[in-house]
Amino acid sequence: MTALNNLVDTQHRWCSPSILHDQHKVVDEYDDVSVSAGALGNLLQHSGYFQDAEEFAAKAYGADHTFLSPHGSTGANAILLRMLGLERRDALVLVSRNVHHSIINALKMFSMDFRFLPNPSYDPQFEAIFPPGLSDIREGLSRYPESLAVIYTSPTYEGITANTESICEFIHDEYPDVIVAVDEAWGGHLPFHPDLPKSAMESGADVAVQSTHKMAGSLQQGALIHWREREHGVDTDTMKEAYREYVTTSPSYHLIGSMDASLRLLKTKGRNYLSTSIERSTAVREGLTTHLPRLQILGVTNQRQYATNKHLDPTKTTLGLSAYDISGFALASELADRNVIVERAGLNSIVLLTTFQLPDSAAAHAVEAISQSLDGMELPKGKRKALPPDPFGACDGPQKMRPYEVVRYAKFMSIEVQMSKAAGRIAAESVELYPPGIPILLEGYTVTPEAVSYLRAALKAGAQLVARDPTLKTLRVLGEPSRNKQNKRE
Repeated sequence: MTALNNLVDTQHRWCSPSILHDQHKVVDEYDDVSVSAGALGNLLQHSGYFQDAEEFAAKAYGADHTFLSPHGSTGANAILLRMLGLERRDALVLVSRNVHHSIINALKMFSMDFRFLPNPSYDPQFEAIFPPGLSDIREGLSRYPESLAVIYTSPTYEGITANTESICEFIHDEYPDVIVAVDEAWGGHLPFHPDLPKSAMESGADVAVQSTHKMAGSLQQGALIHWREREHGVDTDTMKEAYREYVTTSPSYHLIGSMDASLRLLKTKGRNYLSTSIERSTAVREGLTTHLPRLQILGVTNQRQYATNKHLDPTKTTLGLSAYDISGFALASELADRNVIVERAGLNSIVLLTTFQLPDSAAAHAVEAISQSLDGMELPKGKRKALPPDPFGACDGPQKMRPYEVVRYAKFMSIEVQMSKAAGRIAAESVELYPPGIPILLEGYTVTPEAVSYLRAALKAGAQLVARDPTLKTLRVLGEPSRNKQNKRE
């Protein structure tokens, strides 16, 4: 506890969780209660204070119903996918290429078929996959009109949001049986300030999942599941059944109390809190533009449609380092030495989240720390780093085998190969950088040279890989194992 307190007191954390310190103490920090103390109600029954909290959240976000999920958005996504699986056993789900691994893992867990939406847009400067556009949704549903749902992430890790309003209008008009589900883990704050993009619920989505610890002010591991009822949309009884199957019977009352307290604060004071975050974000971007004119800033030096059509969350600042001889991982390490902790680092980028707990001095300190860290690292004028092509294209092609089947049979149908020999083979495991937790390689899809090159470069630069072999010396691919020894290495 001493080490934790020392860490919290000395660092400027431009990363989640973004905690509202005005929350009143919910339960004494050295005590706890359980469902056995029934005076507070029951989370599984949605009764008592839990019912009050869920009804308040639903009203605050414009949903018909809201469930509290003390499992983070990862668990909430599992509940969402279980609901879809209960709705139709043979369901096919369309997902965007930028979905979090919790969506993919839930699809595999419940043996559900899925296809990626076509034409994902990737920006190598910021290592960002953009949300799907209306044309991508239209093309995907024309290929797979039997789909039960379309699921995409908005906002992205970089704060880029989809035009959910147009997407919902199209799907509800042309494909009324299709459910629009938005992984809005990064958007719990969106309804509480007029300068922020519209939230999924405001835009007509059928269901949305949010993390409350990112920019909705609570302790970590809190999440919300919102949904609307319509004739061909989410069935409430089915959602309740999926929730009962998953929800813990021993929820943290501290956590749930924090979720409720933070939402009530956002409802009454959210505009003031978020105005401060937006002002500090603006100060960081303006300061960096002045001190580092060759630094790329998403929405400032990169004026894609998301910056001009109010589809970029101003509490996020994404920096591209193409003009500097340093990786995002190395810059993040340098900044940590200066007590600035960033939300995400990549080969060529970093992301800062302007959290509620940052002090007034944080913006100036961040500009100074970034400027000092990049001092002497600028490439000659006119020169830029050669960046790896889209590493996420490994899953753009057709499935060679259903991922959940590969997982099930990998022990008998796979071999380990050297990573240098993996390109062209069919992956029998998933590999990702965390954060952001988007699979680069996925079971059942062809391993591409671009993905191998990116992963090896990221590992060399200091990335944290989530893989069976985090050193990336070998990769499990589909193949005929030896009769004498399963999973023989090639």
